[in-house]
Amino acid sequence: MTMRNAKTEIHSVDDLVEYYHCVNWDQSLYVGIEWERSGVFRDTQAPVPYMGENGYNAILQKLVAEVGWEIISEKNGEIYEVQRGDTRVAIEGDGRLELAGSPQEDLHNLARELRLHNNEVIEMGNVFGIGWLSLGQQPLHKNSEITMLEKERYDLLQDIGDTEMMETMTKRLNGITANLSYLDEENALRKAQTAFRVLPIVSAMFACSPFDNAKRSTLLDARRQCIQNHAPQRTGIPKNILSEQFTIADWFEFYTALPVILIQDENGKEHRPEKEMTFAQWIENGYQGSQPTFAQFDQHVKTTWSDIRLRPSYLEYRVADSTPFRYIMALPALMKGLLFDSDSWEQVQELTKNWSYDDIIDIDQRSWKTGLETEVDGKTLLTYAQELITIANEKLHLFERNDAQDHDESIFLAPLKEQIFIKEKSFAEELVELYEGEWNQDTSRILQWSEAE
Repeated sequence: MTMRNAKTEIHSVDDLVEYYHCVNWDQSLYVGIEWERSGVFRDTQAPVPYMGENGYNAILQKLVAEVGWEIISEKNGEIYEVQRGDTRVAIEGDGRLELAGSPQEDLHNLARELRLHNNEVIEMGNVFGIGWLSLGQQPLHKNSEITMLEKERYDLLQDIGDTEMMETMTKRLNGITANLSYLDEENALRKAQTAFRVLPIVSAMFACSPFDNAKRSTLLDARRQCIQNHAPQRTGIPKNILSEQFTIADWFEFYTALPVILIQDENGKEHRPEKEMTFAQWIENGYQGSQPTFAQFDQHVKTTWSDIRLRPSYLEYRVADSTPFRYIMALPALMKGLLFDSDSWEQVQELTKNWSYDDIIDIDQRSWKTGLETEVDGKTLLTYAQELITIANEKLHLFERNDAQDHDESIFLAPLKEQIFIKEKSFAEELVELYEGEWNQDTSRILQWSEAE
């Protein structure tokens, strides 16, 4: 096998297959996490801007000055990304912060990294009177009330698909992503198939976006509805993903058939192609005298917004809405329990054996409105959710990854167990119940709910 790196040119899909076959050098399994949330000022609940003496950039500057973060991307005093060790904090379209955690074999280490990040961001936010809304969609404001960051990338992407939905994505949508590594092609595909099978169940469990512009939405998961509909060509998953004959080359064919909408050169400069071309056409014909590289292919994949993305050495699972800090670790714990053991794959397949590709998409879309009450084969998604948690819980016990207090990794499912087994409702369903009852339709109470311990 020829040794390759991210700057190596691609001349065929076979080159991509070969590259992806050799990227997980030490053959270890890791879990990582990404988490987004929106800031508002506590006194007025106005949205936090990026610039200004009390904006997101000011928080980033304090992270650098006071707790050892290093700037890795900036322009004229505007910080775009910071790093400490293997942990990064980047920004989204309005400047809001996103944690990009480091890969960890042990969920206890992942949780410690998450706690450090959360504590630091809360402390720095308190300096400026900023509170944090951890919901799938920023619930209190319209797009027009939130300022877009003046950054070339967002200008280049803003006319893709439905422009209003794209603006909502850029300014207001927040999610949790679980990054799940794989060992080889077969391992990657079985994990992806299992992750796709449970997609509507996990989506309904973690739905947390029932508000829009300080009012009750008609949806429980407005975030997913926006993402899936703003540019459907770029948000799909290969229709043959559940086939026993599905290969990683099939996935690459799916990606390379999509138009290239962003090219990043070796200097980090981004631009749109002068004329429309698919990534397959770039491979076949070149562009401005050059072939695409593996890094540019990965950048192309990142300009798709599907629920499962194939990255070198890991899968991105992007189904879950952002939730308050107390629930964040439940997602990587759940997915580790479901994907890191072949027995779990078989149990999930048995649980969903009657579901076709189209069924899964239909169940998912129905759940955006009806949540865990969505009926499938005579059962509600709540029942399926309870069964998934039970499977994951058992596997996390068996992994025997214990901390100093002798807790195994199933401890991170505890908040989700309470939500699904005791409250029997998703976060969105709980929020709607509070809104219609105790809160008397006062959405200013959302911040307190989001920040509760």
